[in-house]
Amino acid sequence: MHDNLSYQGERRDMLRSLVKPMNVLDVGCNNGAVARAIRRRFPDAYVWGMEINPDALKKALPDLEMGWCIDLDRTEAISTALNGLSFDHIIAGDVLEHTVHFQRITAILYEHLLPGGRMIISVPNYGHWHTLWVFLTRKWQRNERGIFDKTHRTVIMYRNLPEFIAECPGARLKMAKRNFRFFETNRFWKVNMAITYLLFPLLIIPYVRDFVTMGYVFTIEKP
Repeated sequence: MHDNLSYQGERRDMLRSLVKPMNVLDVGCNNGAVARAIRRRFPDAYVWGMEINPDALKKALPDLEMGWCIDLDRTEAISTALNGLSFDHIIAGDVLEHTVHFQRITAILYEHLLPGGRMIISVPNYGHWHTLWVFLTRKWQRNERGIFDKTHRTVIMYRNLPEFIAECPGARLKMAKRNFRFFETNRFWKVNMAITYLLFPLLIIPYVRDFVTMGYVFTIEKP
């Protein structure tokens, strides 16, 4: 549990997948930046939040209908908190990789998704070429953010994504966005993005595309 700024943004890359939200659950809501962004764009929307960090949740509470301080791997606590509640959108931005029981967690959240509703999830991609570099250095990185965040408990690559709906009957998984970045760092941002844009013509090639994808944003839809 830490407060890196990378986890405190409003996640425009995820909010673009919202469709007329009315009742939204933000899983891993941190300081409430996503909730505030949703309420600015959709004044009639109501947002609930879950967060493991009590100090961050305290900051988010003014923008939430209700908030729960929960360790998601205590899956029974999720079920208890959400008893009687349903949502048209559930957002989990860069949070499920911090859990062990991500499939069960996703399944419980799916149970509280209304028919026609949508889960919007983002996860880091361990299939980024930087992982190969880490193996060559023979030293696993334990960073404060990014693919090698020291608090990650689950490794995810492109072909692992269907595992998220293994316990979600009838669910449809769709890719919403790939977040491309050549270097796995926030330093030298302009150089990093310039190289990434130069590679764009090659991104039609699946393997090349995945090697420079920092993270995936995907949706799970309930019929």
